[in-house]
Amino acid sequence: MAEKKVKFTVIDALIIVVLIAAVAIGALKLAPSLFDKTEKDKVQFTVLITGKDQEFVDAMNIGDRVTLSLTEKDGGEITDIKTEVAEMMVFDSIDGSYKIQHIDDKKDIYLTVEADVAVNDLAIKAGDIVIRVGEQIPVRGKGYATNGFIIEVNEE
Repeated sequence: MAEKKVKFTVIDALIIVVLIAAVAIGALKLAPSLFDKTEKDKVQFTVLITGKDQEFVDAMNIGDRVTLSLTEKDGGEITDIKTEVAEMMVFDSIDGSYKIQHIDDKKDIYLTVEADVAVNDLAIKAGDIVIRVGEQIPVRGKGYATNGFIIEVNEE
């Protein structure tokens, strides 16, 4: 019985090139997580917490330890607390414009936190929470728990 000769075509070459490209792209995407070069570093970031009562503000103190994730192990230390009268944008139906209105009995809190975080090429993380501007973050301390948004990140 005669053996069949295998023919190599352009389509076969194209399939091989596509497979090699897919493996290369997959390796580039997975390499940072496989060869994780995570370093521990201190980062200061500011969290904006809006519309809270004065009693809530009084519960926070500089030097308090706060938990920054849904687990109890990841946290930081409050290094600064600033407050302003809370503001809200409202629609003025008389002239059809939006205006800023102050809410006298509520405060906006600018909470600066210093935390030990994991820094790598992809992200800055405190446990399972990514530290980046615009990210919502839970803040829990003794006597208070809330969510806020990170508005500033400074690596020390």
